[in-house]
Amino acid sequence: MYRRAVVAGALAAATAGCVDRLHDIAASTPRDLGVRSRYVDGNPLVDDRSVLARPPELSTHATSFRSAASARGALKSDATESREFVERTDFVDDGGGAVLVIAQRLTAPEVRLRLGGISRTGDHSLRIAVDRGGVRGEVETDDPVVKTLLIRLTDERGPPKRVIVAAGDERAGITV
Repeated sequence: MYRRAVVAGALAAATAGCVDRLHDIAASTPRDLGVRSRYVDGNPLVDDRSVLARPPELSTHATSFRSAASARGALKSDATESREFVERTDFVDDGGGAVLVIAQRLTAPEVRLRLGGISRTGDHSLRIAVDRGGVRGEVETDDPVVKTLLIRLTDERGPPKRVIVAAGDERAGITV
């Protein structure tokens, strides 16, 4: 009994507030949807597939992948962290059940992207909320940088057909 209390106390201290955030995201995610995300500081996508290829007034971008080959082909050769995330994904077109959504935002260097929540907006449509961490209030910069969030989705209903990524007041819609 004493050991359980010590372990529980140590876990509570080690996670210091992270547990509440995990519970909030878990509570807002449909139960038949498996989700993993990874924040990447920078642009792992080749430039013509990234937010940098969009018009300057569009600071939020999303893209999706159904196979490992297409995801690897869109990543820069030195995007090690992103490539590792892709390698651990069992893609739908490769016999697995997952799709990969990559959300990007042009923003200030101190901003970090994190998964805010996921909700269903239709039978095979999802809305993914991306939160900005690291700053408070509105963020404006004259020299924005690329921030990226990789999101692995596994849906018991089958892969989504449409995904809307909402980051702040901007949205990016994609067909998966």
